[in-house]
Amino acid sequence: MKQKKYVSTGGVYEDGYQKCNFTTTTNMTKNEFFEKNGYLPIPGLIRDPENLFCPPPLDEKGERLTGQLNYIRKDKVIHAGQEQQVRGSLSRYNVPTYKQLHYLVRKSVEKHLGIDLLPTYYFDRFYYVGQQLKRHSDRPACEVSVTLQISTNSNNPWPIWFERPDGSESYVLMNNGDAVIYKGCERDHWRDPLESKYNKAQRMWRSYRKKEDDTYHHQIFLHYVNSQGPFVHFANDVGY
Repeated sequence: MKQKKYVSTGGVYEDGYQKCNFTTTTNMTKNEFFEKNGYLPIPGLIRDPENLFCPPPLDEKGERLTGQLNYIRKDKVIHAGQEQQVRGSLSRYNVPTYKQLHYLVRKSVEKHLGIDLLPTYYFDRFYYVGQQLKRHSDRPACEVSVTLQISTNSNNPWPIWFERPDGSESYVLMNNGDAVIYKGCERDHWRDPLESKYNKAQRMWRSYRKKEDDTYHHQIFLHYVNSQGPFVHFANDVGY
C-alpha cells in the first residue's frame, strides 16, 4: 500500500507563542543528521512497547479521565485540574512505571548523539480525537527531548512536525516503540488534530447512539540536558 503523504499546515501557534531566541549547546553532538535537521528519528527504540502499554484511564464513573496527574510518590497522586497544553487530554507526570525507562533511554540517546546527558523530567499524555499539539518550543529543561509512541488505536500514523534550522518543515511518522530525539527548546514542533479511526458513516452512527469516539494516541516525553551545557541546573526538574 502506498504511504499517505502529508502536507504541512504550519500548525496552530500556542497561546503566548514566542520564537526561540537562543541556541542549545547540542551543536556539539557528533550526529550529522541531528545537527542538520534538529531532530533524529529512532525506529524501534523500544523493542517490546506492549510492556509499556496502559489503556486510556477512566474515572470512578467509568468515563474518560482528563486533566493532569502529578505523581508525588507511588501512593500520592494529585489531580491538578485541566491539562493546560492540550485541553481535554490526560497528562501524567513522573508515573513510577516509566521511571526506569527515563534512565534507560538516556543511555541510547547518549550513544546516538555522542554527548553525556542528565535527566530532567518525563511525562506521558493520552490524546483523543480532534486534539492537537499546538506549535511551540519548550523550556530549557527540554534541551534534548525524546518523544516515544507507546500505543494508539488510530488507523493511520499521526505525524509530528518539526521546523528545521533552515526554516523548512518536515514530519516523522511513528509506530509503537518508535521515537524521535529533538532539540526541544530550539526547534518548533507540533501535531495537527488527531483523526478519528472511524469513517463518516460510522461516526454518524456512533453519534446517533451517543457513543463516544474512542480514538486515542498515547505518547511519552523524556527530557534531558547536556551535562556540559548551560542548562545543567535543570537536572532532576520535576516538570510541573
